[in-house]
Amino acid sequence: AEYWEAVVSTQSTGYLLMDEAQLIFSINPLKGIEYLQDNGIVTARPDDIALYLHSSKKLKKEELCTYLVNHRRDVLDEFIQLEDYTNQAVLPNVLRNFLQNFPARHCKLSQEDLGLLLQKFSARYVHCNPTPGLSRETVYNICFSLMLLGADLTHPLIKNKMSKREFIRNTRHVTPEVDQD
Repeated sequence: AEYWEAVVSTQSTGYLLMDEAQLIFSINPLKGIEYLQDNGIVTARPDDIALYLHSSKKLKKEELCTYLVNHRRDVLDEFIQLEDYTNQAVLPNVLRNFLQNFPARHCKLSQEDLGLLLQKFSARYVHCNPTPGLSRETVYNICFSLMLLGADLTHPLIKNKMSKREFIRNTRHVTPEVDQD
C-alpha cells in the first residue's frame, strides 16, 4: 500500500489514472494491466503486477481470478507469495479467506485450476507455518476435504449430510501424519 501511495503522490493525476485502470480492469483485465503499464503505474514484471493486484481492494474478484488463473500464472505465483499466513493456525479460516480472492462460481474454475490453487495455497501455508510439521500434501488433502465438506453441507440435493465423526474418519485416511487425537 505504501508503494502505491508513493506512485500516486508523484503524479498529479494518479488517482484518476488508478480509478480509470480499475474500471478498465473490471471490463477487460488484460487491457486494465496494459493501461497501468502504458501510464507507468506498473511494469511488466510479474512481482510488480502482483503487488498492484494484491494491494488494490477495488478490483472485481471475478476479474482478478480470471486474470491470475487464465492469463498470468506467473503473476499468480507472485500474488500468493504476498499472502502472509504466519501464526494463523485455524486452517479452515485461512483457506476461506484465500478462496475469497477466487470465487469459483464466477471464475469458471476447472477442477485442474482449483487443484492448482490449493497446491499453491498449501505450499505457502506450510512455508508460513513450519512449526506444526505438516507437509504440503497433508495441508492440500485437508483443504480438499474441507471443500468437500462445505459442498456436502450446503448442496440442496444432498439429503444425508456428513457428520463430524464421518468427516474425521474420512480425512484420517488421507492425512496419516496428523495426530490421531
